[in-house]
Amino acid sequence: MSIKMLKLYECGYCTHPEKIVNPNRGFKSIAFPAIVGLLEHSELGYILFDTGYASHFLKATRKFPYSVYAKLTPVYFSEEKSIKNQLLADGISPDQIGIILLSHFHGDHTAGLHDFPRAKVYTFEAAYKDIQEDSKFKALTKGCLKDLLPADLEERFTFLDRFSPIALDESFGEFQEGFSVFGDDSVIAVDLTGHAIGQFGIFIKLISGKRVFLCADAVWVSEAFEELIYPHSIANLLIADKAKYRSNIMKLHELAKARPQIDILPTHCSVTWEKAKRGFVYE
Repeated sequence: MSIKMLKLYECGYCTHPEKIVNPNRGFKSIAFPAIVGLLEHSELGYILFDTGYASHFLKATRKFPYSVYAKLTPVYFSEEKSIKNQLLADGISPDQIGIILLSHFHGDHTAGLHDFPRAKVYTFEAAYKDIQEDSKFKALTKGCLKDLLPADLEERFTFLDRFSPIALDESFGEFQEGFSVFGDDSVIAVDLTGHAIGQFGIFIKLISGKRVFLCADAVWVSEAFEELIYPHSIANLLIADKAKYRSNIMKLHELAKARPQIDILPTHCSVTWEKAKRGFVYE
């Protein structure tokens, strides 16, 4: 089994002061895209990594308590930017998405779940348990909008962290343990708890041999791991486990130095966004 291709899509964006992600910068607001990855598996067909923003997010944030999210984090989204509509423009129907790899439960990753009612959802049980029993307001303080989660979601879950972990070799840098998503080395999930409890990223091995690491929100910008820049203390309000967050930045830093041939792609980074804008496809 193998991954035939990976394509990136920008599905809306939010804005924050740049100083939050880099204390050396000013308070100018910059855009942080919500990037979704489309994988084509040789046997399983089309797979999504996260779902980005969608109209369901805009609807949910019109009312309290979710309206607080919209006020604190301005979101810019138009319907043609939904992953559902972008896939349709590429000739792919929602029913062709068999699996969604959900990195964590923040609203900018879950908003499109309702658009793919037939898809199985692979995620970490630790991530779901962290918000499962929370009230809407408490879950919101963790970045989760529970109204964005389909009613039948629990029936569609596969929990990757219930799989038997595998030891990873030195080609994965300091990431020493992972989970084989499909029973081979085509997609390896690794725990990236920090920004959110139970967040994970995926190492993808394409049929060409090229490797890509979709590292979700382990960092917001690539320069964080490239230059070992830690976010402003204000960002601690958005980080579930500060020690693990910093540890992940160091692991990414070491991986980038040791394995420069691996493309490390954070979800909200302008580097990733540029690839999406160009319609770049990994094959």
